[in-house]
Amino acid sequence: MSFVNVAETNQPPLAASSSISTKEDATRQQKANAKAFTQYEREHSATLVKVRRIIARNGSPSSDSSLYDAESLLSEADALTTAMRGLADSSKSPFNTIWKKKEERCKAEVGPLREEITRGVRKMQEVSRKRKEEESNAEYAMSSSARLLNEQESLLLESQRLCAESEEFGASTLGTMGIQREQIQGASTRLHETISMTEQARLIIKSMIRKAIVNKIVLYFVIGLLIVLNGLALKHIFSK
Repeated sequence: MSFVNVAETNQPPLAASSSISTKEDATRQQKANAKAFTQYEREHSATLVKVRRIIARNGSPSSDSSLYDAESLLSEADALTTAMRGLADSSKSPFNTIWKKKEERCKAEVGPLREEITRGVRKMQEVSRKRKEEESNAEYAMSSSARLLNEQESLLLESQRLCAESEEFGASTLGTMGIQREQIQGASTRLHETISMTEQARLIIKSMIRKAIVNKIVLYFVIGLLIVLNGLALKHIFSK
């Protein structure tokens, strides 16, 4: 932004020095003011064009640098508007009213652009807030994942310990079952031996019973025979 160095721009014509008292000097001053006002107006328009280009890129300033550039340009536009107002207020030119209207129009053009920038600021703040929330959520998710992994690792270690204990208990159980199997096999062998001995004893008893019956029959036969012989002997004795 460049301001035209116009002598006595902000001084009313009535307060001019005695060297600028003639009508020619007043006319020259009015031309200089008109030229300065026109230059301010052009610079103001060019500045707003730059702001509109920045806004047109993504609908509104979408970064800190573009926002800073837009705010800086609007500050320049405000300074140009102030300079234009100073020329309009200090000049008694017939175009004074026209200049004021132009200044007001230029000032009015800044309002919507400033609102766009304000929306851009809010948008960036919202994006920044959402980014922080996402980062916070991501950190929370990572911490939750780490905590979950630690819990799963603890569960895995506990499972491994239980598996080791189960394996040890299974080995002990297999050893006990092996001993019991040997004991059962020994008992089965003794049972078979007992059955065999019982069968032998049964056969022996049967044989003894058979012999006892035979001896009893022989004894009865002998007794009967002796009775018959005694009877015959007695008969023979009594028959003599």
